[in-house]
Amino acid sequence: MKRIYLDWNATAPMLPQARDAMIDALATVHGNASSVHHEGQVARTVVERARRAVAEAVGARAQSVVLTGGATESNNQVLRHHIQAHAQPSLISSAVEHPSVLEVVRELGEGVPWAVWPVDKKGRLDPQWLRARFVAAAESKGSDAEIIAPSIISVMWANNEVGNIYPIAEIAEIAHEFGALLHVDATQALGRVPLNFEAAGVDYMTLSFHKMGGPKGIGAIITREGLKIEATLAGGHQERGRRPGTENVPAAAGLSGALGALRAHGSEWGEAMAQKRAIFLGALAAHPLEFELRGDLENHLPNTINIAFNEIDGEDLLLALDLEGVSASSGSACTAGSLEPSHVILAMGFETRDARRSVRFSFGPASADEDLVEAARRIGMLVTRLGGYASRG
Repeated sequence: MKRIYLDWNATAPMLPQARDAMIDALATVHGNASSVHHEGQVARTVVERARRAVAEAVGARAQSVVLTGGATESNNQVLRHHIQAHAQPSLISSAVEHPSVLEVVRELGEGVPWAVWPVDKKGRLDPQWLRARFVAAAESKGSDAEIIAPSIISVMWANNEVGNIYPIAEIAEIAHEFGALLHVDATQALGRVPLNFEAAGVDYMTLSFHKMGGPKGIGAIITREGLKIEATLAGGHQERGRRPGTENVPAAAGLSGALGALRAHGSEWGEAMAQKRAIFLGALAAHPLEFELRGDLENHLPNTINIAFNEIDGEDLLLALDLEGVSASSGSACTAGSLEPSHVILAMGFETRDARRSVRFSFGPASADEDLVEAARRIGMLVTRLGGYASRG
């Protein structure tokens, strides 16, 4: 039985261009990128090439890119730096952020004002809520401790669980109007929708690259000109003192390979994934199944589908699917193993039982159309079977 991988939002299969570049670097690039000799400078060239590739991919300046171990590290560093560096830090994050934002904010929030930006039933953010928050804070003039004017706002570009795309440029405009900074985790958006750091007005952008076919274990922070980012660790001068530790040269090589593929094929990838989404949903609709799609169906990633089948527990379906050779998930891989339903679906206003019905299918430009049709067939078979068990129970 052929396995069908529909969990690209957790991690994507590595692109051939990334794999080949890593293999070549492992075989031929032996130096430490901080060394001044020839071998070290060859390694340095690999790292700097990756930095320029990141900048080009997101519309930023190369000198603003700090290479890290991934978005979780990057989110931690941005938020912790802001708390330490700002005289009176205060935070607003959306209710549907990745755990690497929410858990850090909760940890830092003791003594640091923090407000949660709610979402509606479709997981959408209303920018006017943010504007009203600033206005209310200005009018209260500190008399109401519950109303804060944030010094930094943290909002992801696209949601990893339901696929919603958020109005980043509009949010940035409101934030800057009232003197706040904007941090955006753009991990899920890269390679799926166009990104432009400078045009959107973002202050800090964070990324991981394994969601779009790059290597695991490498990410980035991009900072607006004039802003600093301080290291959270000590013991090295790498990344201009912003992230100590020996550079991961093979991962940097793989990153360049992946972003080269994105540069060459990005526009056609987006179109291909939109077509594959239609094929998958059409194949599901061909079966007598009752289901609802969750999220903002008008502003969403082309590769992400969050779906709830009537009376079917999501975890039961995922286990059955795995036995039938289909890999999917119920949400972020960073919360895998939790007994709680998705915090994203709960934040959208679903009760616990309904939240547990959500299953996420995510795919990529290399997902074969016939595999999506076959996955829909297996899903239909299992939903029918599980529904029968539920009705007898």
